[in-house]
Amino acid sequence: MSEQQSVATCEGGSWKLVVRHVSDDLTIAEVWCFGAKLSETTLNTDGVVTVTDPSVHSA
Repeated sequence: MSEQQSVATCEGGSWKLVVRHVSDDLTIAEVWCFGAKLSETTLNTDGVVTVTDPSVHSA
């Protein structure tokens, strides 16, 4: 059985929140402003939360 990714988007002004349920054990939330990704947060079924700041990882 193949899993299908589900995506929910909420927008307000220049802000956008995108939540992607990518598998049974992983959800990713992204915060965007003016087209730039400000943060990415992952949550898995083990309760592990990881927050990534894209500005730290950009070249």
